[in-house]
Amino acid sequence: MKLRNLLITGLLIFCVNSLLTAQEGGLYKVVYEADRQGNRISGSLEELNKYVRNGNPIRVGWELGVKSDSTFYLEHWADAGFITLHKNHVFAQINSIYGQGTTHPMMETPAVFLTNGKPHGWVAVFGTTGEVKQKFERDESMVKYFKEQGLSDKEIEDQFKKQEKARYATKWAVMVKE
Repeated sequence: MKLRNLLITGLLIFCVNSLLTAQEGGLYKVVYEADRQGNRISGSLEELNKYVRNGNPIRVGWELGVKSDSTFYLEHWADAGFITLHKNHVFAQINSIYGQGTTHPMMETPAVFLTNGKPHGWVAVFGTTGEVKQKFERDESMVKYFKEQGLSDKEIEDQFKKQEKARYATKWAVMVKE
């Protein structure tokens, strides 16, 4: 029994060490970038597809706002979870996160905060097509904000429904050995 436990422990240490060693020297490299309409800005969609098929770790980045107006510009990056290849395009599901928000763009010091304490507050599927489909747990502070803006209950529902689809410029990075 002791020998069996020792062998299992040794195997676990070997596996963890192998995984960590495989990540050493690995760098993420942007291999494809598209605008919010899904038009290629740089890189190769075929190269991205090759990396996906080879099982390389993939990260997706997206931008909100306008770079020339840095008062409202955000850039996010996340690991791609479940990945689908469809008609030569890549679609990556982002694992659910706690919802977050930012301070008002006019505030001098930027900050990011959690909108609520509920896990699984936001999940999305990003495509190299520029389209994003997202679901999020409704936060009462968002409802309150919309009501303060004078929106009716129906207009608030429409606003939430509208937010389920969006278009963003995206960057697609893969882990490669350098």
